[in-house]
Amino acid sequence: MRRTWSFPMLALLLAVSPAFAPASQTPTVQASPEAQLQAFIALVGAYPQPGSDGAKADHAILLWLQRSRTPGEVSRAENEVTLHLGVFSEVTGKDLTSGPFPVTRALSEDLQKAVRQVTAPLKQHFARPRPYNAFQQIKPAIPLEPSYSYPSGHATWGMAQAILLAALEPQRREAILERGRQVGYDRVIGGVHYPSDVDAGQLLGPVIAEAWLALPAQQRRLELARAEWQ
Repeated sequence: MRRTWSFPMLALLLAVSPAFAPASQTPTVQASPEAQLQAFIALVGAYPQPGSDGAKADHAILLWLQRSRTPGEVSRAENEVTLHLGVFSEVTGKDLTSGPFPVTRALSEDLQKAVRQVTAPLKQHFARPRPYNAFQQIKPAIPLEPSYSYPSGHATWGMAQAILLAALEPQRREAILERGRQVGYDRVIGGVHYPSDVDAGQLLGPVIAEAWLALPAQQRRLELARAEWQ
């Protein structure tokens, strides 16, 4: 089920969260880190608890993908273990690995930091074990992760970066967004995340990116990035 977020939630992100506020901006509303964390917890909700229908579905999908994943899918998931903007090169038509896009890459790196400032405390709060730690039947095909499972940081990053790139290349928006989703799906194919981890990350990514990019400082940088894409 797709969740929605309220205007007060977006206002909170824009006004008070250190992940989004530039250093020169004085917040107009004060909120504690705990209040911010609670807002994000409410946004994603709890993960499916052991024994629930949702948890059983998570497990069944992982086992099915473990049996059916192809070498090509595993190779793609391996390429995404270390996050890099180059995964979007094909769908944007731009060489985002080594091409002349320094402003875009700087924006991407700062957005990645904003994502981590949200996902890291959420992972600690929920403390969901990785599927391969919870079930001996799960055999990952890509490198293991030391962090907790929920929400997926890769899925969050994939959608956040897709929102950024779609703003720069709107005529390819749907292809870019689909590639961003694939980054999350590949974590399930690789056996290192549950589908519900990815669902939560794909919910978070657009919220973070749209709020962060709406800030005046980021809007100015976005215009500079658009110029280097011409």
